Amino acid sequence: MILCVTLNPLVDTSFFVDEIRPVYRTEVRRIAHVAGGKGNNVARALVGMGRPARVFTVLGGRTGQHLADLLEEDGADRVLAWLSGETRLSITVVDRAYQQRGYWAPPQAWQEADVATVRQLFPKALEGVQAMCMCGSSPGPLADPLYPEWLRAARQRGLPTLLDTYGPCLAEGLAAAPTVVKVNRAEAAAWLGRPLETRAEQVDALAALRQAGAQWAILTLGEQGALFACPSGCWAGHPPQVAVVNPISSGDAMTAGIMAGLVEGSAPLDCFRLGMAAAVANATSWEVCRLMRPEVEAMLPRIDIVPIGEMI
Repeated sequence: MILCVTLNPLVDTSFFVDEIRPVYRTEVRRIAHVAGGKGNNVARALVGMGRPARVFTVLGGRTGQHLADLLEEDGADRVLAWLSGETRLSITVVDRAYQQRGYWAPPQAWQEADVATVRQLFPKALEGVQAMCMCGSSPGPLADPLYPEWLRAARQRGLPTLLDTYGPCLAEGLAAAPTVVKVNRAEAAAWLGRPLETRAEQVDALAALRQAGAQWAILTLGEQGALFACPSGCWAGHPPQVAVVNPISSGDAMTAGIMAGLVEGSAPLDCFRLGMAAAVANATSWEVCRLMRPEVEAMLPRIDIVPIGEMI
């Protein structure tokens, strides 16, 4: 069982239209709802890949009840913390060419009592799991300390952990020594305070992430693939040419692949390859992180991984 923690979830609604135009009224041809938030996406991908997953997330109001229903449909085990305020939502308008326009509501506001509620439930969420990932943004300053606190709690139990966030929670989470940290180029550049345009700058960023506390570091580069560093070296992973339908949340699919590899006892580079394969498979379908193990495994031999030098 892999625990997937999401502190800033949302109901992700897509409106499918013929054409996006600046007019007052547009007919919607189809509507889709997804249990959004990075950890929720990871859990859905893990279930599709045949790996038991548990969601630990926070909900509130009518939108929260909708999200709870969607999570139940996704098939993961669930530990849900009901808080004050209303769960946020997003609306994405998608035309026939898969051009998108997205609109996001603000995060669910937390109170001091909400922090106490999630802290009380976290030990229940941690029971019986083999690994934990903390994914996504924080809803606000009251939730920020939970990232390092829960990473340390999992590490004290001997569990491998993965951190995927940005801003203050990235810096504080790294201090808790996660097994894996995964960030994109913009997030890493913001943490370091400098651009990461060249390969040398990107490799230096991986070294900095590891020196800050992570055993493995992954820097995602969008359609260019990703870089991976661990104690034995550094590699670049290049995706194959595929017909991309929707690249959104491919990073979450990558997290699912990496976590699956970790609990299977795979070697670091094999975990990275499985993560890359899951990310590419996700991009070939509109539905976010609704993967099946055979389609991920079919991508494995198509991932090109090359060494790029020793890490300091």
